[in-house]
Amino acid sequence: MLVTVLNWNCVEKSNSKNGDKAEINKDSISEYDDSDLTVYDKKWVNYVDEKGVKQSEMELYISKYGDTLSWSKRIFKNGVLDSTQSTFYNFEAKRAKDSVIKGRITMFSSLDYSVKEPIIQRKLTVDFINYYLDKKKVISFESKNQNYVDFEFKNNDDEIVGLLTEERQINLQTSPDSIQFIWSKLPIDNQSPTDNPFIHVHELNKNKR
Repeated sequence: MLVTVLNWNCVEKSNSKNGDKAEINKDSISEYDDSDLTVYDKKWVNYVDEKGVKQSEMELYISKYGDTLSWSKRIFKNGVLDSTQSTFYNFEAKRAKDSVIKGRITMFSSLDYSVKEPIIQRKLTVDFINYYLDKKKVISFESKNQNYVDFEFKNNDDEIVGLLTEERQINLQTSPDSIQFIWSKLPIDNQSPTDNPFIHVHELNKNKR
């Protein structure tokens, strides 16, 4: 299978002393008209060599227009996961009583190995579209200097739609008093098909290749 339109990990970088970055209005996400959103089928696809040994796995988002996007990838060497080349997340969630959804998202990133400069701070944020008592809004959970985020919220819908954002503050040793900020964004969907509004509002589908 040949995939020619990909967008891996949606990494953004900037060098700054204060890390200023335009914020997305969360109300604009929760109030977005679903009819304007692209629907994607989401699935993991395995790629093997001529001997049938797994080389990689990619989570693909495929639209009816033929666009194929990917943010999560697992690379294998001799059939063994190569963490240094892989970027993906593990999503664990369970529904408890009274519509409570509780879980954890753990992120694994190739940046852990490719970025050599010291990390000042690493922040993970997960935003969810929350449907509860006939209201729809965006709720957020975050953690610092960990590779996971815990969450717990009430949701009337079985579908979970969100966005995982990692912000790394890197101390640039080659440029005194300067900090490099690296943002990585991955959409979160527990069902397929999905019309995740974070993909559109954050323009995660902009840089296709």
